[in-house]
Amino acid sequence: MGKADRLAGPRRMAGFIFAPWWCGQVALIQATSVLAWLLYLYVWARSGVHAPRGRAPIWWCMPGMSSGASIGASVPVKVVSSLPMWLLMAAAMMLPGALPAAQHVATNTFRRGRSRAVGAFIGTYLLIWIAFGVAAEMLITAVGVAPGGAVFAVVLAAAAVYELTTVKRWALNRCHRSWPLPPSGLHSVIGVARFAWISASGCVASCWASMLAMLAAAGTRPLVMVGVTVAMTYERLTRRPRSGRQRVAVGYSGVAALFLLAAV
Repeated sequence: MGKADRLAGPRRMAGFIFAPWWCGQVALIQATSVLAWLLYLYVWARSGVHAPRGRAPIWWCMPGMSSGASIGASVPVKVVSSLPMWLLMAAAMMLPGALPAAQHVATNTFRRGRSRAVGAFIGTYLLIWIAFGVAAEMLITAVGVAPGGAVFAVVLAAAAVYELTTVKRWALNRCHRSWPLPPSGLHSVIGVARFAWISASGCVASCWASMLAMLAAAGTRPLVMVGVTVAMTYERLTRRPRSGRQRVAVGYSGVAALFLLAAV
C-alpha cells in the first residue's frame, strides 16, 4: 500500500468535515457541531468534577458526573437531568460522521423543502442517540460502577474486541445504506425519517461500545471523547472499512494497555 493510499482515509475525513459546504443547511450542521464542542468544553470546565464535595454550579451534567442537584435523586430524575448533556454530546460527536448523509438528503430534495428534509433527518438522528443515552444512563446507574482508569481500560479493551466482530461489520455497513428519498411532500419527510433511522441505528450498533468506554473515563473524559469521535468518524468515512476497524482496534488496545499499566 502506497503513501497516497494510507492517507486516503484521513484526507477524506478532513475533506468532509472542514470543506466549505455548498448547501447552507449542511453548513449549519457543521457549525452546530463546532459550537456543541465549545459548549461542552465550557460545561466541563465548570462542572462538579472539579468542584469541592461534588457540588456543581450547573444543574445538569454528563452521565457519570456528580452534581449537587442529582445526589440522592431517583433514577428517572437522574436520567432526565442528563438529557441536555446527552443532546450536546450527540451533536458534538455524531454530527461530523453524519455530514455525508445530510448532504445526500439535501442533494435529493427540492430547494423549497430542503430545510424541512435536512431538519427531519438530523432531528430523527439525534433522537435515536438520545434514546441510547437514556439506556446508557440507566445501565450506569443500575451497575453503580464509578468511572476510573481501570474500568475505562477494561471497557475500552472490550470495545477493541468488538471492532473485529461480524456484528460490528454489519453495523458499519448499515451506516452506509441508503433509502429512496421522494423529492417533496409528506412522503419526503417519511422517507428522510426512515433514512435517518437506518443510518442512526447502524451508528448506534457500531459505536455503542466506544461510547460506553468514553463514559467509563473519569478526569480524562474530554480527551477520550475527542479520540472516540475521531475514531468513529474515521470508520464512517474511510474507503477501506475493514482496515479502518483494525486500526481503531489496535489504537483502542494500546490506550487500554497504558491505562491498565497506570492502574496497577
